[in-house]
Amino acid sequence: MESKETSKKRFYLKWPWNVLVYIILVVLLRIFAIPVILLIMWWNKKQQPDGPEEGYCLQRTRGRLTGLIWAALFLVGGGLAIWFFLTAQSMPYEAERLKEEMSFGYYLIPVAGAAAILVGLFLAYRSLRDALAPEKSALAQSIRDQLPYPDEAPPVKELFAMVDRDLKANGQWFGKLGVGKEWVLGDEVSSIPRIRGVFSREEHHSRRAGKRTQAVHIYEIWIVDDRRKRQVTSLRSRKELEEAMDCLRRRAPAAVFGVYDSKEYKDLVYTEEDEQQYAQERAYRQRQAQFEEQQREERERQAQNQVLTLPDGSVTSRITGDTIHQLLRQPDEKGEPAPFQLVPGVPFQGQGHTFSRLACLAGGAAQPTRILMEEYSGTPGTPGQYAWTRDVSAGEAEEVLQGWLRGEIPSLEGWTKMERSGRTWQPLDGGSAGTFSTPPQPHPDWPWILTVGGDSGSTAAFSWNDLEKALRALNQEADSYLILEQKDDPQSPETCWFIQCAVARQGPDQGSYSVEIGCTTPDGSRLWEWVTPDVQEVINDFSDAYYHRGLDVSGFREAEI
Repeated sequence: MESKETSKKRFYLKWPWNVLVYIILVVLLRIFAIPVILLIMWWNKKQQPDGPEEGYCLQRTRGRLTGLIWAALFLVGGGLAIWFFLTAQSMPYEAERLKEEMSFGYYLIPVAGAAAILVGLFLAYRSLRDALAPEKSALAQSIRDQLPYPDEAPPVKELFAMVDRDLKANGQWFGKLGVGKEWVLGDEVSSIPRIRGVFSREEHHSRRAGKRTQAVHIYEIWIVDDRRKRQVTSLRSRKELEEAMDCLRRRAPAAVFGVYDSKEYKDLVYTEEDEQQYAQERAYRQRQAQFEEQQREERERQAQNQVLTLPDGSVTSRITGDTIHQLLRQPDEKGEPAPFQLVPGVPFQGQGHTFSRLACLAGGAAQPTRILMEEYSGTPGTPGQYAWTRDVSAGEAEEVLQGWLRGEIPSLEGWTKMERSGRTWQPLDGGSAGTFSTPPQPHPDWPWILTVGGDSGSTAAFSWNDLEKALRALNQEADSYLILEQKDDPQSPETCWFIQCAVARQGPDQGSYSVEIGCTTPDGSRLWEWVTPDVQEVINDFSDAYYHRGLDVSGFREAEI
């Protein structure tokens, strides 16, 4: 569960100061700067757990600056080759000897040097262009080319934002390959709806250098789109490669999957005849329609795997889109808000969170509808500590609820994160988690008074067996409750301590036991609450209080009175 600590401001080196610091460290420490730079990079990544502040795409283009290292090596190598040739030319004897020893290769030295310099200049230009002018980068161009109207593409900031939002909400990462629901970010960007083939390349090569054997391992993902364009991304291990392939099979199930340089790969990439390309596209459309039908059936099955609690407290698992539509419009007919909730059999995952319940207070066409999505506590039957809420129009509410029936979580941008406080929720502030007040323990010397709902009054003459029997008899009737109280301070007659229990009659905790600890002092009254579906846990709490064994109050949260 997310802590409030994540809302605190974090310190890390931002662009371009991080690059400036790296350059200074290299100048001062030379090769010894490498571990320091790696440590700074690790710290920067740790301080941005939700992804880089500038976005994944912009970070990727700025990372092209590492290409300056290769550019420098080519420039230095080319310069040395030309310098060597010119130096030899200034010494006729050495030049003649080199001509005899190297023959034709001697005249290739300046050509190779000039070629290396040109390659170095090209790499330097491309690295600086991508890092300093991202709108001209190959990454931005790959996104533009896949839009319906590339010439009318939005500015690069919006282009990158499309990919960043998808990766932040739905992204799974395999090394430097990020796979969302709409986009794949590698060395370039691929639109998932346009993917027609995904191929894995795993090769191992070895060579002997003296007494040593050097091994080279190649792990690559090759993505082919509907234009026969290929995106190649290198990975670090077989595990990354296999996990990336599995993820892409789920995200692009209608595409062709196979091994690089296989028959399937060659048929897809090298087919030039229009008739064959048309047949391939038609086969893709048929597979896509088949998968969409399977997904539709799965969504219908998933909707029936939820429990809907209606405004009158009744429950049903027969849920359709029309049911949701009618509930949202019910306030227009009856003139009062309609509260209901949806609880899936298995919590939903999305937007980086896991949700176990959606509660809705429908306001109809005149009033906004309030939606609250409760995060899963990690333990079945235990209420979540955090939730997200937002007031929306009836139309927006229907979109959110229809998506919930399909197991989809909406974007949480604009939603307010809440924290449970007893029976209510309060906006999450920037404080530290775990700062809740705890209820006091019962006084060891004060006598007990027992009040059982439905009886004529309170009694001080009772045994533990009477108390346990009364707890087990609690039900959802209006007059079914139990209060164990102590009140015996001559200097402050109004001071008391009590623990009480009742069964929730409605709402999200319907049927569960609500245990409350309260105390009254001259300074006022306070109340703490805990909800559990297990009566034995309630009995354990009352037993610890009754026998003064030290009541476990770790699960209680203060409630408003």
